[in-house]
Amino acid sequence: MTDEATDWARFRVDRISLATFVKRNVIHAELLAAVLRRARGSVLEVGVGSGAQSAILSRVVPRTVTVDNDGRILSAARPNLERFGPSARLVAADAFALPFPDASLGVAVSQGLLEHFGDLAIGSLLREQLRVCRTVVFSVPSDHYPRQDVGDERLLSPVQWQRIVEEAVAGAGYTVSARYYRFDLEALKYSAIAREYLGRFSVLVTVDPL
Repeated sequence: MTDEATDWARFRVDRISLATFVKRNVIHAELLAAVLRRARGSVLEVGVGSGAQSAILSRVVPRTVTVDNDGRILSAARPNLERFGPSARLVAADAFALPFPDASLGVAVSQGLLEHFGDLAIGSLLREQLRVCRTVVFSVPSDHYPRQDVGDERLLSPVQWQRIVEEAVAGAGYTVSARYYRFDLEALKYSAIAREYLGRFSVLVTVDPL
């Protein structure tokens, strides 16, 4: 697939309440658990979003850094981090050229980011994260997710994500796993028809050294 520019101006980030902070982290509990198993004392979140994931991770992981290159998103996320995760470090940075030394952090994480890019850009983003971090964990909305929130998301199956990521890291000494969340609380807010896919609204992908 060719790479096209994402209209991030359509991505909205607001100050979040305590209830929203808790909900967003409960929904992505499987992602957070996978990150904590790999952290080794440091986490890099690529694409801060609301800051909910970095905030909660920073309460457990001593060094938590989160990056974004959009000033509007950084400004919106900052008060959320100050309230829920003040020890997290927020950095303005380009995800394609991270301002960190090789192998300087434990695990890179993103949630709801890579589905906005084509295969070539995904490969570049993952290889840059693996330059900085030992391992990568990310989640994306799946082929069963009921809508495109921003309008350009690629809603793919675990099999499709496995292929994309394996091609991106081929020959570099990594093993890739992609699966649906085993239990997805986000599905509970949708109709009975949507809940047929309970546990299939998000795909969890891990990239670990062999």
